[in-house]
Amino acid sequence: MRRWRTYYFLAVPVIALIVFFQYPRLNETVHSVFSTLTRPAFVLGSSLRDGFYTVRYQSGNFLDAVGKQKEYLARIQELEGQLIRFHEMDRENQRLKKLLNFSLPLATHTIGARVIGEDVTPWKKVVLLDKGSRSNLKKDMVVVVPEGLVGRILEVEPYTAYAILLPDPDSRVSALTATSRAQGIIAGIGTDKLQMKYLALDAEVAIGEDVTTSGVGSIFQKGLQIGKIEAIERDSDGMHLLALVKPSVSFSKLEEVLCLVSSPQK
Repeated sequence: MRRWRTYYFLAVPVIALIVFFQYPRLNETVHSVFSTLTRPAFVLGSSLRDGFYTVRYQSGNFLDAVGKQKEYLARIQELEGQLIRFHEMDRENQRLKKLLNFSLPLATHTIGARVIGEDVTPWKKVVLLDKGSRSNLKKDMVVVVPEGLVGRILEVEPYTAYAILLPDPDSRVSALTATSRAQGIIAGIGTDKLQMKYLALDAEVAIGEDVTTSGVGSIFQKGLQIGKIEAIERDSDGMHLLALVKPSVSFSKLEEVLCLVSSPQK
């Protein structure tokens, strides 16, 4: 019985082939029906294949873009760092050129130094310079910048030196008003302002008047710019005028200074 079933399975395809050859139109009809039924499956398969290739291609591009993005970001950061350094070098060159141009008219030898530190005490105004006795710096040398007087050398070590600035409460400088020619003493008060003390009551001092060093009884030579008068009042002793002076130097932004080796001719 099983043998006959095997023959049946063989006979069915043979009979179908004979029928298809005998009736070509029937073959075409079956082929058309088969194509119609299988077409959606082929279209779906083709779409899935194209979609798979597209996703694979896009994901490959995405992963490649992510990898390059990290590389580009690192390069951008490197270029930004270089740009900042170039800008800083340009600003430093401009400051040094300004110092050089300022030092040329001075009738004295100068030594340039960088500010590398400062006293952390709030009311003290002392900075550390990167040069000392090995560079011929000495105590009480006058310290200046193109804008005006900075202070003087307070202490000297072999490779560094401390400079006391005008706003320090221990700083004193004999001064002169540019127009009224009134003399007084510039004293620091630990802030960004200075005081001009011991002005005569009859001194015709005006607000906005320039104040310079007088060169009288002082290590500071005559004519160095100090600042401008902002306010005037009677001193607490009642015997003098007291002026508030805005310094011409921005002491919070000091980076390079000049130390005068010897006083120029007065």
